[in-house]
Amino acid sequence: MREDSDEFEKKWRKEREKKLKAATIGFYHQGCQTSTSTEKFPHVRLEQVSPVIYFKRRPKWMDYSLLWNVRAERASELDEYLKYVKQRHDTKQLSVLDQSGKEALILIRFHSPSSSYEKVVESRAIPSAPVIAKDGFETYNLLALDPKSISKLAAELDEIGDVKLLRVGDYRRDDKGPALTGKQKDALQVALLNGYYGWPRRVGLAELAEAAKISRRSMQERLRRAEAKLFPKAVKDYLHSDGEQMEKKERKGKSR
Repeated sequence: MREDSDEFEKKWRKEREKKLKAATIGFYHQGCQTSTSTEKFPHVRLEQVSPVIYFKRRPKWMDYSLLWNVRAERASELDEYLKYVKQRHDTKQLSVLDQSGKEALILIRFHSPSSSYEKVVESRAIPSAPVIAKDGFETYNLLALDPKSISKLAAELDEIGDVKLLRVGDYRRDDKGPALTGKQKDALQVALLNGYYGWPRRVGLAELAEAAKISRRSMQERLRRAEAKLFPKAVKDYLHSDGEQMEKKERKGKSR
């Protein structure tokens, strides 16, 4: 009995020593109306507000439904988007449950060649925020004890679309980040997805503005305001993390 207790305690300590990882994945789903419709309407943002309900599965397609909260920059654009989605051949049913100004709550049922949501649920990663769809990309915020579950999920998603790993790191309970406006978040997402912060930089402000369908000046202003809020915290967190690593090395050296 004592040996079993010791073994259990070892396993428990090992699990507690694992650091919870946080990741943000951007995913362009080939052949799925969520990606194609938000790519066509770059000023429209979808937020998933329900689980996905599956009705039928076939070798080359599946039939499912979910609730989206749809937000556009103009009421007329929202109407145009809803009309476009309703007329698509892969839409089986679209019900507008509530609509006011530039926002609408919709229940949609449609066909898709595959389901990214299903792959996320089947992985050992845990969604930590609603799925957001913007500019063709679905954004998943995930938590996982095993980093391999995130890399495995990314590999599986890559088989049915285009995956961009936007962020991977240790989870911090108080890591809520500065308050950004919706437009600032959208500008950052477009910049990240298009390699603006890569080295060497693959695109400039003019290309980002064209992708977002806004002026170069607006894109520059939104990015600069977002960066001014985010970068000081990012640098502070990096230096704090670096200091913790140094302390661990020092403690390890003394214990030898």
